[in-house]
Amino acid sequence: VTCRVPYLGKSRALCTGYECIMVRDRIDKMTATQPRWFTPLRLLGIFCLTNLVVYLDRDTNAGLIASNGVNGSARTAENPGGSGIQGDFNLSYFADGLLPALFMVGLLLSSPIFAEAVKHCSAFRMLGWGMAVWVLAVVACGAAPNFSFLLVARAFVGVGEASFVSLAAPFIDDFAPAAQKARWFAAFYLCIPVGFAAGYIFGGAITTVASWRVAFVAEGLAMTPFVAFALAAQPLQLRGSKPADGTHYPPSHNQPYGHRRWRAIVGEFLTDVATVFRQRVWVSVCAAYTAYVAVLGVYAYWGPKAGRALFFGADDRGGSADLVFGGVTVLTGVLGSVAGGLALDRLGSTLRNATLLCAASNFMGFVFLLLAFITSRSFGAFMGIFAVGQLVIFLLQAPVAATGMWCVPAELRPLGASLMTVSIHLLGDVPSPPLVGLLQTRLAAGKDTQQAAEQWRISLSIFSLLLLVSGVFFLIAAWQSGPGSDYRKQPVGAGDAEDNNGDDGEGNEGREGAGGGVGREARRGGLGIVGDVDVDEVPDARPLLMGGESTGSFSSSSSNGGRGKIPDAKV
Repeated sequence: VTCRVPYLGKSRALCTGYECIMVRDRIDKMTATQPRWFTPLRLLGIFCLTNLVVYLDRDTNAGLIASNGVNGSARTAENPGGSGIQGDFNLSYFADGLLPALFMVGLLLSSPIFAEAVKHCSAFRMLGWGMAVWVLAVVACGAAPNFSFLLVARAFVGVGEASFVSLAAPFIDDFAPAAQKARWFAAFYLCIPVGFAAGYIFGGAITTVASWRVAFVAEGLAMTPFVAFALAAQPLQLRGSKPADGTHYPPSHNQPYGHRRWRAIVGEFLTDVATVFRQRVWVSVCAAYTAYVAVLGVYAYWGPKAGRALFFGADDRGGSADLVFGGVTVLTGVLGSVAGGLALDRLGSTLRNATLLCAASNFMGFVFLLLAFITSRSFGAFMGIFAVGQLVIFLLQAPVAATGMWCVPAELRPLGASLMTVSIHLLGDVPSPPLVGLLQTRLAAGKDTQQAAEQWRISLSIFSLLLLVSGVFFLIAAWQSGPGSDYRKQPVGAGDAEDNNGDDGEGNEGREGAGGGVGREARRGGLGIVGDVDVDEVPDARPLLMGGESTGSFSSSSSNGGRGKIPDAKV
């Protein structure tokens, strides 16, 4: 047997002619709806370029708006006019800190909304409209007449970005080759550190020849082609999303649009959220990723300052700490993301392998990072060991992204991704830098400058312990990754089985390695005609359809042990 029928998971030799006709008809319908512009590699390239531009201006202590050229410096006696945003609007450090805060408010409030809206609207069109909001908001930042206007614009930048954060990864999960999914996720997510670095460089380069306002307008123009394409091109269909020309929840005379419909939508949203939180693997991975991102937030914000205090003191050369930390983070982020994706594809793209790889990454990375904080006595030695630790912890970027897609029902992948985004920021990298700052203040109180600088070793080492917490949660997720937890093997909506060519070997989750197939525990949904039954175990129903009686015969693997005819109600 050299091939298997998609959506049935068994060889052509074992399929009936009726089944083959049905499968061929379904494949013809799917291929007929694919846009002419579409190829999987072309889609990945479009999303990677878009992700790169998005992260040019990611307002979480990094990127364009955090660059010295755009953010600038406050007004002082030596420099009465200041520079950049701080100088033009005469901002205090507190007011300047409100810019990333308002961005996060827009992002975190809008992500779940976009994720749930794809059940009622085309996901591809939602991407276009969301990024149109992003373009308008970014240009508004460049034209802001006052600080209040700028704050509102930054909030809407977060709203627009929420669409891309929620929907891009599910598209990649749908169309990436099964044997290369982790590598595709790695290619997509390596654009994050590259975008951060490009934002610093772009912001500094633009402001040497023009105003900081030009930088915002330029990145808005760079995103405009993607917006036009997403709104005008034939849309690509995302599993679980409403087709662009489809219908959903048609109104009736007895149930008109209005507050009842909105109540139904809100009720459906709450039900979907509850469904996501009932997925034990997702909950464990979300907790692990939140602890991990909390540590990354600390390193991104306090790492250069700690390096300067420890190894440069008041020396002006301490400014090189920013450049070195930034360069090391970009390099290790790119190499680690790619290596993690390659490793997962080589090991086999299963939930258990992905979560075990993430756990190992955390445990091994913690050892190197702790050695860097405790043993290093020169900046070169510190950065060498620290770079190895960062490279190791960045290995989990692609596996954790893939896990988040695979451990929830297909139609809830955008919602799962958005809820995880809310968690990792709200509980992760947003509160962790202030908490480290508070701890460092307490430890350094009453000490001289050199002794106070040495306390950074303790502060950063203590918060690095969260990597161990993250690793433990990933181990729990690996233990929970049993049969039925991988939704790639389960149907979408009303019993639509999906084609799975991945190499899975986890008990009943996969069938015969690279062949993949339909899982033993088909998720009950929609019509619920077939549940908890293998396709191989379904009796021949054609005599029933033609007015005869079912033979009730099962294969040797039948769950009822071949005990004869099953009741008509069951059929």
